[in-house]
Amino acid sequence: MKTEKTLRIGIITARASQSEQRQLLEGILTQAQKLQIQTAVFSNIYNFQKYYAGTEVENKIYDFIISERIDGLILTAESILNPDLQQYIYQKIMRRNVPVIVTGASIPGMTCIDNDVQKDFEEIIRHLVQVHYFIEFDMLTGFKALETSQLRVKGVRRVLESYGLTLDESHVIYGDYWIDSGENLAQEYLSGKRKLPQAIICANDYMAYGLCDKFLEQGIRVPEDVTVIGYEYVGERFYHAPILTTYQRNRKAIGITAVNMLYESITGHKSPPVPTEGCLVCGNSCSCGVNSRQLHEELQRIRREQYYVTLNFEGNFEQQLTVARSITDYIHTLQEFTYLIRDVHAVYLCLYENWCSQGFRSEAYSDTDDEIMLCYTVSRPGKFHEEPRTFIRKDLFPGTESEHMENEILYFCPIFFAGRELGYFILQYQKPDVYDPVFKDWLKIAANALEGLRMKNDIHELLQCQNLSEYHDTVTGLYNESGLINEVSHAVKQTEPDEQLIIFLIRAGLFAEHSSIDQKNISVRIETELAGCLKKLISGKKEFCGKISTGLYVIAALGRYPEVYPDIMKDKIRVLFLHSPLYSEYCGIDTLLVVSASVPASYADTPGLTGQLQKQLQEEITALSDRRNRPGYPAYLAMRNDMYRSPGQNWNAQETCRQFHLSAGHFRAAYKDLVGVSFHQDLIKSRISYAKYLLLTTSDTLPEIAWQCGYEDEKYFMRQFRQVVGMTPGAYRVC
Repeated sequence: MKTEKTLRIGIITARASQSEQRQLLEGILTQAQKLQIQTAVFSNIYNFQKYYAGTEVENKIYDFIISERIDGLILTAESILNPDLQQYIYQKIMRRNVPVIVTGASIPGMTCIDNDVQKDFEEIIRHLVQVHYFIEFDMLTGFKALETSQLRVKGVRRVLESYGLTLDESHVIYGDYWIDSGENLAQEYLSGKRKLPQAIICANDYMAYGLCDKFLEQGIRVPEDVTVIGYEYVGERFYHAPILTTYQRNRKAIGITAVNMLYESITGHKSPPVPTEGCLVCGNSCSCGVNSRQLHEELQRIRREQYYVTLNFEGNFEQQLTVARSITDYIHTLQEFTYLIRDVHAVYLCLYENWCSQGFRSEAYSDTDDEIMLCYTVSRPGKFHEEPRTFIRKDLFPGTESEHMENEILYFCPIFFAGRELGYFILQYQKPDVYDPVFKDWLKIAANALEGLRMKNDIHELLQCQNLSEYHDTVTGLYNESGLINEVSHAVKQTEPDEQLIIFLIRAGLFAEHSSIDQKNISVRIETELAGCLKKLISGKKEFCGKISTGLYVIAALGRYPEVYPDIMKDKIRVLFLHSPLYSEYCGIDTLLVVSASVPASYADTPGLTGQLQKQLQEEITALSDRRNRPGYPAYLAMRNDMYRSPGQNWNAQETCRQFHLSAGHFRAAYKDLVGVSFHQDLIKSRISYAKYLLLTTSDTLPEIAWQCGYEDEKYFMRQFRQVVGMTPGAYRVC
């Protein structure tokens, strides 16, 4: 028995947004949360009975049911229409030695449960006899060979016989459970081939809709001329006239029962039985009339769904995704339009690492489970990873162990295009819920745009294009380590003997809590912001910038440079990074280190030089960490961050020392001991640093810059700038 950890069960269904599956899932998800069980729902989107070329690949989503992360399975068997898919799923299930509960069908060797459809139809016929006093009936059921079709007929006959009535075979019509069966039967009545009875019982709502629609079209009145009763309560009554009287089988109770049975198989804990009887939902297709409160609830639900249909129709989601030029653009656009998915808590995009390779994963029903996946956080309240997380496909749930999303409800939805499996979306809900049918369009737009992005980037695999190539970082578009080495290697071949290679290694975001994850896409935006800073610092064909890893950046410059160039460049890097708006707000000072080294270009060894600089960085990080760990330092650091963000304020030691509850003398001494410079010198430093930032990034005049940095006297500003920097503001702007 399994009790030592949170349980996770998999639900295998098809077209989860369909009404019948929504009702069943409501019971499953509600009871699972009650028992503190995590749930993963695997569903295709289209669920064709006969697949056409290129669409069958959607069913690869069911490959995940063999994951060892799943402790038990529930299969909603009646939802799976394609016979080959049924067998494929059965074979997958047999590979897992976990408890399995099947709903809606009888499968040899498996525990199966379903509503008692015979008893449901006994209730329907009792209503027609006892309430309406009818004695003449026709019954439209499903395929003759199906047991469930015969059980429906058997229930009607059993009750009629108890009243001394009969339903002979001539009054039983076999259909296909779809609208056309109802239309065909209506035509038989209209042509005179069949005589109208007092009531027609339909084995599901869809056939009843076809019947009523045809009657309305041809002038046969329902219920005045004939009463029509449906079964299933699929939730589409308001699209047809009159509003159908139907019987709602208790699918929710079946879902609850399935979870209880699975829970007992895993843990040994029993749950009390749940009544599974359904109920009649009255409408205007019999003389009982519609229940106003019930109709109101139906209309509220459909109005909400229609609201999201309108949002999707009137928005420009498709256009925005179409113009995406990189995976970063693509993710940002998805983030902007997740509001189109009703009530979703979080959205993740999981792509195969080589999703952009030509012809990738076009074979049917692959058993490979050790492929590398990339998981992008599209939308999630709170913190999230700034870069895609890498995980093995068979692990299935990237990052959820550490984040421990208690009682999570996850939907796994396939992304594919023209027979190519690209990955899947994970939708996370906090409360029992199912996405609406309109999500199918959202998903189709996302898949089409992803394929469009692949095609835009040419040469088979997107391996040479910005943001998606093997030489570029997927978040910033900068060169990655391989790309930088490749570019520098090519450039070195064109250098003169007296030229140098200078490498600048930058470690940003040190000690910042959000350096990996943060809310509202802050981390990605900071990465993009810093990439823009680096691009401003390079010029010419022999200067390159890149991102080696999270928070680790590099600039490589080849050429003839003056002796002061490395110091000037390091100063500019610090200025641009520390005063960039997002970095300043979320990281602050003492989170940035810059080191450099140079060698003759003819002896250039970029990886070796970078490795040396990384060791140097590590030494400086250790020293910085020691300083930050000193007692009292965090409070002074917070104050310094405020000062560097707003140096133009009226800062003075007399006012500032009060927040530390210290005398001015004690404050000044502590400040210099912890920071290494006096408060006054640090204030000048912050103002001059911000002035440099404005000189490099704006066209503001010197008087405007002086005022923004807290100087009332422009001449005093220029004099102090020259004393600190060694050149005038104008010279710094062009250096």
